[in-house]
Amino acid sequence: MKGSIAELLLVYGAISLPVTGYVMQEISLCSYGDDEKGNATFQYVFAFNHQYILGYNSKDNMFLPYNSIEQMMAVVRKFTTEFNTNPDMLNYVKNEEKRCKNEKKTFWKETVERRVKPSMEVFVPDENKDNLPLLICFVWGFYPEKIIVSWIKNNKTVVKTEDQAVQTGEWTYQLVSILDLRDSLPEDDYSCKVEHQSLREPMTTTWKAGLTSNQIIKISVSSVVFALGLISLMAGVVWWKNAKKSGYTPIPGYNDVN
Repeated sequence: MKGSIAELLLVYGAISLPVTGYVMQEISLCSYGDDEKGNATFQYVFAFNHQYILGYNSKDNMFLPYNSIEQMMAVVRKFTTEFNTNPDMLNYVKNEEKRCKNEKKTFWKETVERRVKPSMEVFVPDENKDNLPLLICFVWGFYPEKIIVSWIKNNKTVVKTEDQAVQTGEWTYQLVSILDLRDSLPEDDYSCKVEHQSLREPMTTTWKAGLTSNQIIKISVSSVVFALGLISLMAGVVWWKNAKKSGYTPIPGYNDVN
């Protein structure tokens, strides 16, 4: 039955409508409310070129036509009548609606009630395009999307926002919150606080002014080079003292004599 309506509508559209392409869709949608006791909404429709032409009305328990494509209304009304007088078609749609509502109980906790705790890190970026002193709070791997991030300076909240998280593609979210440090002092303490549905209490990470990782690396390399130079100098002094004690004195210009 469903195959026959698709074929006839495509043939009718090819003859009657001045377009070059045709798409026939059978769409079954099942949407849920925002709580476990909320109603499940079931929708079953046929669409021609992305326009609904015929659909099932669960309230009236019957199919109804959509007034969308005037040239096709005659054939749409014909199939509306045929579907409403066909027990198999009505039973099929009723069973789909029943399955929609039953699956809500099965998948609710694994989907809507799913909670994943976030991870977080606070750091100063080694470089940024504007060369401004910035502090980054990176929060990732959490679900659901809604999350509150607060910046605390010296035990006082300076910024509190419900930041817009970004989906990662693994059914989790992440976000980056940035704080300007241009008015900071060396003795200032900063904390990033995260509030999320998966946490019994807020998650907090504290940061205090200090060297960045890039600065630490540069200082370490400089220290090593300085140490090597100092060792070479000390070795030269020791060699010179030993040579002097042994009575050896380099003769100026000796190497220039042929």
